[in-house]
Amino acid sequence: MAIDRESHVLVVAGADSSGGAGIVRDVETIAALGPRSCVAVTAVTAQTHRSVDWIEHMPPGLVVAQMRAALAANDVKAIKIGMLGTNGAIEKAAAVLRDHPDIPVVLDPVLASSS
Repeated sequence: MAIDRESHVLVVAGADSSGGAGIVRDVETIAALGPRSCVAVTAVTAQTHRSVDWIEHMPPGLVVAQMRAALAANDVKAIKIGMLGTNGAIEKAAAVLRDHPDIPVVLDPVLASSS
């Protein structure tokens, strides 16, 4: 599998307002390696480097709609999954992955915040 500058990595993760983790960090890392990113936001957080003050999970249907739209619009060569947040999001994301068995997946789940 070749990943070039026209290829995309779909990042499925939460948005960390502190910029210390989540989609922001994933997109920065992927850009440093060369490919582009497309995203599906699973949650939005209000947090600092010391505490998580609020987490708002996206509805599972919205997570799936974002994933399907990103896959349809881009040449996705890999999928990186971080925080899914809810059982519903896990089940829906798994269904999308089953529809794309040819795309490699990196699963990097969030078990707890480091804040």
